[in-house]
Amino acid sequence: MTNPPKHTVVAGAGSGGMTMALLLAMTGRSVVMIDIQPQIGGYMRRFSRDGIYFDTGFHFTGGFENILTQMLQVMNIDDVVREAPFRSKLYLAESSRHLFLPETGVDDLAEYLAQEYPSDRDGIMRYYECEKAVIANTPMFDLRDDNFQEKLQLSNYDTTTLAELFSELKVSRETATALGSAALCHGTPPCESSVTHHCRVSYGLGNHISRTERGGDSFIDAFHREAQKYGIRILTDTRIAKLDKLDSSGNCSRVLLSNGEHIETDEVYFSFHPYSILELMPEETLTTSFLRRVHRMEDSCSFFSIFGVLDNDLPFGAELTSYLSVNNLDDILLPGRPGTGTGIVLADEPDVNGNMRKTLTAFRTMYADDTLKWKKLSSRKNNREYQEFKERTTESVIAEVYRAYPEFKGKFKLSATSSPLTCKDYDPPTGCAYGVRRKIGLSRLFGKLPVPNCYALGHSALVPGVLGTMMASFLLFRQNIGEKCYRRLIAGKLR
Repeated sequence: MTNPPKHTVVAGAGSGGMTMALLLAMTGRSVVMIDIQPQIGGYMRRFSRDGIYFDTGFHFTGGFENILTQMLQVMNIDDVVREAPFRSKLYLAESSRHLFLPETGVDDLAEYLAQEYPSDRDGIMRYYECEKAVIANTPMFDLRDDNFQEKLQLSNYDTTTLAELFSELKVSRETATALGSAALCHGTPPCESSVTHHCRVSYGLGNHISRTERGGDSFIDAFHREAQKYGIRILTDTRIAKLDKLDSSGNCSRVLLSNGEHIETDEVYFSFHPYSILELMPEETLTTSFLRRVHRMEDSCSFFSIFGVLDNDLPFGAELTSYLSVNNLDDILLPGRPGTGTGIVLADEPDVNGNMRKTLTAFRTMYADDTLKWKKLSSRKNNREYQEFKERTTESVIAEVYRAYPEFKGKFKLSATSSPLTCKDYDPPTGCAYGVRRKIGLSRLFGKLPVPNCYALGHSALVPGVLGTMMASFLLFRQNIGEKCYRRLIAGKLR
C-alpha cells in the first residue's frame, strides 16, 4: 500500500497567504490554500454598489520603487499589478492645518516639514536619519540582500519607543504628530511601538506612496492565474478544524478540514490572527511561556468606514488625507481615548461599465469594544439602537470630510457604511485592522510554532499591510526553503 501524497497547507488567503502559497508552488510543492471566506483575498477584495467599486482594506502601498516591484516580478504578477499615481496629505484639526507632503522621497519630505516647522528643524532631520538607518538594517528590503540574517538582530531602535524618540528630539506635539502620522497605517501607538516598527512602515509610505490599478482585485486576479499554472488547490468557505495527527517527531502529518476532508501534510502555514492559531495548537504542545506570549497580545484598532461617490466635475487626483482630530497619536490609537484618526481616500477609477467615477472612502479609527453591545445580535440591520449609532457616526465622519474638503459639500452621495462588527464578519475572529499591536518588549508570533512544521504569517507576524505581509512571507520562505533554492528562484525572475 502506497502512502498518500503530502501537501503543504496554507490557511488564510490574504496577501501573506497568497504570497507564501505561490512561492512554495513555484518550487514544486503541492499546495492547498484554504480560507474561511467565500472568496480569497481578505481585505484586498473590493466590493461594488450600483456598479461602482470600493476598497475594503487595501487602499495604497509603499514599495513600488524597490521591494514591492521585486516581489511582483518573482511571483510573475507585475504585468497585472500596476502602479497608479497617488499622493498624501495631512489635516491637523487642532490647528486647521493642511500639510501637502512631497511625492519625491523622504529627503524632500524632511525638508518640507523642516520649512513648515522651522523651530524643530534639527529634530525633524534627526528623525529621518533614524528612518533611513532602520531601513538600511531591515532584512528583505532588497530580495538580493546577502546580509538578511545579520539584520534580524536587535538594535537600539528595537528597544526605544517612538514616543521616547520624539521626547529625545524635543519636537513640539504637532511636529511629533506629523512625523508619526504613519502610525495610523500600522495601528500601534507611539507609546508602545518601537522606533524600528514604526519606521519600517513610515519610510515605505513617505518615500513613495502609490495605489494600484483596480486596487486589490489586481493582486487577486493575478494570483488566480498563477495558482492555476502551478496547480494550487483553493478551498473557500473552509477552515482547519483540527491538526488531526502528529507523528513521532511532533510534526503535524494530517489536518482535518471543516468540510470533513483529511489532508496529509508536510507543512502548515497559518496566515491569520494569533488567537485563531492558538485554538488549533494541540494542548499537549503548549507551554506556559507560549500561552503567556499570546495572551499578552492586544488588538490594533478597527475602523468605521463610509463609502460614496463624488460629482464627476470635481477636479482632484487620487490622494490620501489623514485627518487627525488631536495632536496626540496615543489618544488616537489607544482604546478608550478621546482622539480619532480618519483616512480619506479619493480615487478616480472605472465602474463596471468602464465609465470613470470619482469615489471617496473614509475610515475612522474605532475599537471593537465600541460596538461590543451589538456583537451577538442575530440581525443588526433591524436593531434601531445600532442603526442610530451608525447614522450618528456617519454624520460625524462626513463632517470631518467637509472640514478637510469644504468644496465637497453638496457634491457627495453616500453609498455604504461599515463598522468594526462588519470588519469582524469579514475578517474573524476580531476584525482588527492590523492584527495585534507590536508592543515593545513583547515577542511577535512569526515563523515556527509549538508544532514544529507549523508556521505563523500574516498581519500579526512582522509588519502589517500588504507590503509587510508579503515581505514576511518572502522572509519565512527563504528561511524554510534554503538559500540555494531561494537564490535559484529569484535569479530567474528579477530584472
